[in-house]
Amino acid sequence: MKYRVINDFIEKFHQGILYKKGEEYPKDGFEANPERVKYLQSDKNPYKKAFLGKEKAEQDKGQEEVENEESSKRTRKSSTKK
Repeated sequence: MKYRVINDFIEKFHQGILYKKGEEYPKDGFEANPERVKYLQSDKNPYKKAFLGKEKAEQDKGQEEVENEESSKRTRKSSTKK
């Protein structure tokens, strides 16, 4: 499973790799431990902020739905202008 990084952090369990906002977690060659992911998605840590978003497939699906709705709105607007 892939997750979107929402705040920069250094993953101590991935040889100290820096994950930057917008990147995917985990990077190639590493696996996502479900307990670690849950911790990184939570703000229950010393920094009081989450580092990972939802599973990437869920985010992509949600974005796809938004794009489809916007596209259909544009289509409706252009067809009513004729």
